[in-house]
Amino acid sequence: MAKKVKASKSPDLSRAFTPSLLGDVIKAKRTQSNITQNDAALLSGISKQTYINIEQGSADVKVASLMKVVSALGVKISIEPWQSDSTANSPLEDENDVWV
Repeated sequence: MAKKVKASKSPDLSRAFTPSLLGDVIKAKRTQSNITQNDAALLSGISKQTYINIEQGSADVKVASLMKVVSALGVKISIEPWQSDSTANSPLEDENDVWV
């Protein structure tokens, strides 16, 4: 008999983006889709242990592995554009810096 997957609640996406939040999102997507960790790892083409590490929010996971998982599960990650203010100093510059 197939393993029963218990759906996790969707995490609070208003909290700061961290590996832990991403792991929670991936776990929620997987469980709400009724997919086991083993099957998610197989779909992603990674080892089950690497998949478990991603769900646990490990910061030591390769970006390539993470991208395989989000792609396989249909999780969307977005980067918001930022505005560049050409009149403001760069965080690396100080108004007292002098370039010669």
